[in-house]
Amino acid sequence: MRCLLMLLLMSIVGCHGPLTKPMIDRLDEKGQAKIDEVWENMLIPPDALDRTLLLDVILSAQLYQHGVDSLRLTSEKAVGEGLVVMEIRFDREEPLFDEFSVSYVDRRGRELRRERYSRDEINEEIDLMIQDRRDSHHALNAEDEVAEELGDHEAMRKERMQAIHEVLEPMQRSDDDSEELIQQE
Repeated sequence: MRCLLMLLLMSIVGCHGPLTKPMIDRLDEKGQAKIDEVWENMLIPPDALDRTLLLDVILSAQLYQHGVDSLRLTSEKAVGEGLVVMEIRFDREEPLFDEFSVSYVDRRGRELRRERYSRDEINEEIDLMIQDRRDSHHALNAEDEVAEELGDHEAMRKERMQAIHEVLEPMQRSDDDSEELIQQE
């Protein structure tokens, strides 16, 4: 019965990954109405579901992020002498204020850098990355004229991907490589 309920919920709200991007999806009216009905089914009366089933439903349908009225998520990472603070802000009633921000502050809390990204900017970048992958695949199978045009785009994409790769290089190292670097220092 528990599995059946989870499958039913997943078919209602879909199978989106938990925070696969620094912004949550905005639902249309029908999708939001379905989520609202699920919450009512779960909590009217307040003890309608036992503790375990309540958690199962929330996790399986990702109700901690899908269909919420607002979301504030803050994550922090110590970097050098400062702190990176990343924030996701979402408000169903105020779509223009949805944002992902990255701040770098010093020990005293003074902001050294701040970047704000709107929902549109995030979606455009994700779409661009997906399109770049498709273009790369098509360039391998394209005619000469199209291949040349895609080749220029491919060269720019490769340059951008190389820059991303260089920044992410520490994540690409195997554990053995990291140990060797530590021993050399």
